[in-house]
This record gives sequence, C-alpha cells and structure tokens, in this order.
Amino acid sequence: MRATAQEPESQQSTMIGHAALDRLQRPEDFLRALAQDHGGYLVSTGLLALGNLLLLPLVTRIFTPATLGLYSLVEAGLTLGATAGLMGQKFAYLYFFARQPRAAHGALLGNALLIAGGAALPLGLLLALAYGSPQIMARFGAAPLAQAWLLPALLLGGAVQAMLITALRAERRIAQAGLLAVVNLVVWLAASTALVLGAELGLPGLLLGQLCGQVAAILLAWLRPAGWRGLAVSPTQLGPMLAYGMPLMLGLLARYALDSLSRFLIAAWAGIDAAADYLIALRIAGLFDALLALPFFMAWGGLVHHALQRPAAAAILSRVSATTIAIAALLLALLLAAQPWLFALLTGAARPDLAPLFAACLFSLFCVLAKSPLGAGLLRLPGTGWSLRNNLLTLGLFLPLAWPAVHLAGATGAAVAIALANLAALLALFWQAQRHCRQTLPVLAWLLPALLAAICFAPVWPGSMRAWLLGGMVLLAFRLLWQSVRPGSTK
Repeated sequence: MRATAQEPESQQSTMIGHAALDRLQRPEDFLRALAQDHGGYLVSTGLLALGNLLLLPLVTRIFTPATLGLYSLVEAGLTLGATAGLMGQKFAYLYFFARQPRAAHGALLGNALLIAGGAALPLGLLLALAYGSPQIMARFGAAPLAQAWLLPALLLGGAVQAMLITALRAERRIAQAGLLAVVNLVVWLAASTALVLGAELGLPGLLLGQLCGQVAAILLAWLRPAGWRGLAVSPTQLGPMLAYGMPLMLGLLARYALDSLSRFLIAAWAGIDAAADYLIALRIAGLFDALLALPFFMAWGGLVHHALQRPAAAAILSRVSATTIAIAALLLALLLAAQPWLFALLTGAARPDLAPLFAACLFSLFCVLAKSPLGAGLLRLPGTGWSLRNNLLTLGLFLPLAWPAVHLAGATGAAVAIALANLAALLALFWQAQRHCRQTLPVLAWLLPALLAAICFAPVWPGSMRAWLLGGMVLLAFRLLWQSVRPGSTK
C-alpha cells in the first residue's frame, strides 16, 4: 500500500504496525510475533553485542594484562554512564508509544533525545575526570586513561543511537534497526583494527573505533527514507516521561552496579590481572546475551505491554516464560560444553582455570534473562519502583558476600556471589509478580534451572557425570520447549 500525500509513509507504517499488534490475541500469536521479532533483533542488538566479542582476539593478543584490566574498568564505567545517561527513556518511550496516538510520537522521540542527550554529556565529563586522574586509578592498580575525552563523546553518541533504535523498535521496523547495527559493527571493527594495529593507539584507539561506529549509525539513521517527521519537544510531557523512566533507570543502575562494582573490587582486592580474567570470561559469556537475551529484551519489550492488555494475559506470559527458560537451557548447555574451544578460539588458550568463572557468569545472565518474562506482571502497576527495589535487593545480597568471596576465590568468588544474589532476586520478583498476573509454569520450568545451578556451581564432576547432566538438561529442555510452543498448549 503506497503512502498518500495526506498520510506520510512514516505515519502509515506506524498505523500498519498498530493494526498488526491488535491482531495478536492468543498465546500462539504472541509466541510467533516474539520469534519473528527476536530473529530481526538478533541481527541488530545481537551484532552490537558481538562487537566486543569479535575484538577479543585482538585485545588479548596485543594488550598487556594491565591494559586489559584497565579496559575492564573503563567498560564498567561506560556501562553505568550509559544506563544513567538514558534516564530510563527507552522504557518511557515504549510505554507511552503504546498508549498515545501516532501524531504524538514525534514529540515523544524529541523529549527522549533531549533528556538522554542532556544527561549523557555531563556524566561523560565526570567519567573523563575520574579515569584521567592518576590518583583515582592508582587505588585500583591501574594507570590513568589516555585520551579520556573520548568518554563524553561515547556516552552522548550511545544515548542518541539507543533512542533512535528504540523508536524503530516501537514501530517494529526491525530491518532498519538491523541495518544500523550492521553499519555500526562494520565501521567499529574496521576502525578499531586500523587504529590499534595500524596506528598503534592501544586502548584509546579501541574507544575511538567504537565512537566511529556510533557516528556512522547515527548518520545513517537520520538519512532513513521517511526521515523523522514530526520530531518536536513537548515540555508538558517531559515530567511524565522522567517520572516513568527514572525508577527503571535507577533499578538498572543498581543491577549494572553489581557487575561494575565487582570489577573494581576484584582489581582492588585480587589485582588488576584478576580483573582482566573477569573481563575475558564475561565477554565470552556474552555470547548468551548476543544470541538470546538482548534480542529477547528488545522483542519482548515491544510486545509485553500489549500482552498485558489481553484477556489471556496470564496464559501468554506463562507460555513465553516456559519457552524462554527452555531455549535458554539449550543455549547454556551448548556454551558450557564448548567452553574450552571457545576460549582457545577467542583468546588463544583453552584456559580450564576460568571454567568455574565462566559457568557462574552464565548462570547470572540466565537469571537476568528470566526476570523479564517471569516478572512481567509487575508492569501492570502504575509505577516502576519495583524494579529499583528488586535490583537494590540484588546489590544488598551481594555486598556482604563480596569481601569473603573475592578473598577466597578471586574473580570466581565474585561471580558466584553475583549469581547467588541474582537467583534470590529472581525468585523474589516472580513471587511479587504472581499477585498481578498469575503464571502457571510446568514442573520442567522449575527443574531445568535447578539442574543448571547444579552444573554451574559444581563444574568439576567425577568421570563423565557432567556430560550426562548436560545431556539430561538438553533432553528436558527440548521436552519443555515442545510443551510450550505446540498449538493449544495450556500447561
């Protein structure tokens, strides 16, 4: 259908997207839409997440352990800065997009860009001052970051890029979001390789390459055929958007503080080399995020508010939760079995000493993924303070475990403490969400995480026991997946 003069292409596409969402009523409809959108976002967010992983062979072969440790600390700061800088506007945009007419969407995006960009720049300046200070970095056994001025530019570029991709998510323009990710990744990898290998700029070259990728994606986004017509700022809506997004931002900040704080504590208590090991294990475990978790968050975030408005909301959420657990178990079994080959391929050594650390990181990522569908019922509440409280609970559970865990087992101890804190917070979140949308999960959906915990927290088993456990988990996961996706399933 062609756009008319009275109905611009951008508005028409949005209308078609709303019509398609209105046709989603049954659990099978949402599972099908979720699978379709996940496939599209696998190209966009999955590729972005793979960027750091694809650079791992370069940095592990060229950077010293001390530089790798500094990179781990810089990455932690950038993650916290990016989360705080967005001010929860990705969530606010999706929430109000589903509830307002398409004529108001331009003002929504304008407000989100204003808020996120206005917060990201000063936060980046603070990070530049901190990482460029010899006195501060000496506390963690690290050298100050040369060219720390790159950090404000990275936060600002990341905020603008994230909001433009969020706007495409809301309209379900998955192909366009994927194109931005491909351009970002190609430019990022090419520029980083040239600057690190050719110009020998080291860590600053890696950061400058990342900035080049962001700029390329932003320029391409602004040149989209339909443009960003109707982009404006609505002062009266700034307050509601901040009120909705801030608690979610604080909750995410508390969640990411767990990872960031653990990196600094590892560097301070176990040495900068241990922080480098943590970075390597977490980066390879990021395959789980790139292939499943991040595309799922993007796809489910665009559907969950619509699912909660349906009469069959409880059945939809139950089926999505069970399917997610099953697929996650299958991917985790594959990654755990392939651990020696993954490390040898990406770092040049099998590193069996990092197997327990790798397993604990994977279990934490599983818990974070499971929170999204299992806690979706809480989105029916008018506020979002529950997210902050749950992530503060996770942080509060980790803190008393951190000192003994790191001193007993270094980076592995920190990862195990994080995994246990995430597990407890997941169970608490699910219990709270049941009061607002009661999900009914099959027994296998409980058995699989228990089996996964046994494998991850005791990765050294006698003889071939671990292989048997992984095989059993795969069989149970396939069984649960079949129960969850077959038409007419209600269990």
